[in-house]
Amino acid sequence: MIPLETIEQQTLVIWLERNNYIFSKIASETFTKSWKQKRKNKLEWLKAWLPDLLIILKRWSLLFLELKRAKKSLSKVSEFQKKWIEELNNIHNVQAVVCYWAEEATNTILKLENL
Repeated sequence: MIPLETIEQQTLVIWLERNNYIFSKIASETFTKSWKQKRKNKLEWLKAWLPDLLIILKRWSLLFLELKRAKKSLSKVSEFQKKWIEELNNIHNVQAVVCYWAEEATNTILKLENL
């Protein structure tokens, strides 16, 4: 059974905590039953396509990480997400990646850190 994206993300954030990374989940999900919140989200231009996590790498650069499920057929990267990742990668000292499971994400971080 392929773990849900939320389980992969929980696994990754535990690893980030244990390894003393400064990070945050980017609250870009827009689903809500509250019409008041939907209106507020729209007025504040909340976008649903930002990568899931912002991580400050120990070598003082930023990593935006979009985490997907391990099975690619269950995990589509939208065109909007691809555009965000492309634009973020054009910024000096910023990297944006898509990883398909927590272990791939941790390996990517270690590679970027040259560890």
